[in-house]
Amino acid sequence: MNMKNPIHTQNFIMLAIKAAKANGIVVKEEKELIRKYCRNIGCDKMVLSEKDDFTTDDLADFFISLEPGQKQLVLEEILRVMYADHCFDESECNFVYDLAERIGIAEEDLNRMVATV
Repeated sequence: MNMKNPIHTQNFIMLAIKAAKANGIVVKEEKELIRKYCRNIGCDKMVLSEKDDFTTDDLADFFISLEPGQKQLVLEEILRVMYADHCFDESECNFVYDLAERIGIAEEDLNRMVATV
């Protein structure tokens, strides 16, 4: 994930954490992938156990200033986090479809992304 705006990178990490927690279980593979994102953007710490004081609505707001291609890239990365454990359960599916709707990604486009991750 290569985002130049520090607010976008921070929000992306928070969104990735929220996605990892979508099913109530954060597995090793999800943590490792988020740590990789953190290293790539120069973030030295990641806390997955923090109380979630942000909502999906708050996090979706950062997408507003992104171009459509960037939105799709972020959503693809979020799907990678969710698929890191080779499982995509109903709560994760609901999370990502709700997020896609909020940020203006068409369901058919999301279906294509889900099929290719």
